[in-house]
Amino acid sequence: MPKPGLMLSDKERERIISEREISRRNKEHWVCTRLRCLLLCDEGKTMQQAGDICEVSRSIVAEWIRKYRQGGVQAVTKRGPYQGKPPRLNPEQQQELREIIRNGPQQAGLDTGVWTASVVAVVVRDRFAVSLSLSQIRRTLRKLGFSVQYPKRKLAKADAQAQRTWREKELPRIKKRSSKTKAS
Repeated sequence: MPKPGLMLSDKERERIISEREISRRNKEHWVCTRLRCLLLCDEGKTMQQAGDICEVSRSIVAEWIRKYRQGGVQAVTKRGPYQGKPPRLNPEQQQELREIIRNGPQQAGLDTGVWTASVVAVVVRDRFAVSLSLSQIRRTLRKLGFSVQYPKRKLAKADAQAQRTWREKELPRIKKRSSKTKAS
């Protein structure tokens, strides 16, 4: 029989089971999976078998066991800080961009009446000498508390009275004719 990946004491097993229940209630499925793998290895499953059951690779299971041996349940259940790249705009630049956007495009010296991601990208490039993609601009704007706004479509030269008359008289007549056509 292959060597088990982990042997837990009764106290350790109870702690893992308890943490697994807490994580299940908190809907932290990633924690449940890790703790389940530890329990499976303790039951005599190999790392490969535990990984197959939990749908992760054997090397991931080995990593979780290593973390458990080094730091206990806490080392397996804590999520480390996000290791992504730091923002290309520092906090002062982000604050300045927030103020520029709040003041409006005309105040920033632009001839447009609305902000778009491409307009903001030009402002960021010119003002801060930082080139960001449109998706990065959108993420940055969301992070700064701005959301996408869509204008209502309204025809500038539309006659409201003619539209109301059409909706009240012509549209019902067209719908009535359409239902008779379908019945035939």
